[in-house]
Amino acid sequence: MALVVICLVVVSATISLSFFTLGYWMILPFAGLEILAVTAAMAISVRATKDYELIVVNDQTVTVTKRRGKRMVTHDFQRYWTRIRRERGVNRLHPTHLLIGSHGRFVAIGSALTEELKDKLARQIRKAIRNHYPQVHNKVSE
Repeated sequence: MALVVICLVVVSATISLSFFTLGYWMILPFAGLEILAVTAAMAISVRATKDYELIVVNDQTVTVTKRRGKRMVTHDFQRYWTRIRRERGVNRLHPTHLLIGSHGRFVAIGSALTEELKDKLARQIRKAIRNHYPQVHNKVSE
């Protein structure tokens, strides 16, 4: 990421300084704002690549581990009572929510997935819960 930011700074500074020498001094503050905005967007994007959801189904439990930034939360459910359900969004423009849980305690999973991938993930988890052998589902394969 540092190399991309350095290239951006060099290109933007070259262009804005050449305009500055022609008398267009107002280019410099906007070039600085552009560099700050792109750098911030890249930093947010890089940090989000470390986020994940891990669902582990074993003989007795279903464990959902969610990492968002530096925060990691783990939820354990008894395998026999674990259910997968879908909830509709507020209206048709909002995506549905895929929930996993039991005994009135549910956790949203797959929020970054498309509706089709949410369906596929729900089928895979239901199958893993029904089967008698342990499986780990940490991604939706196509």
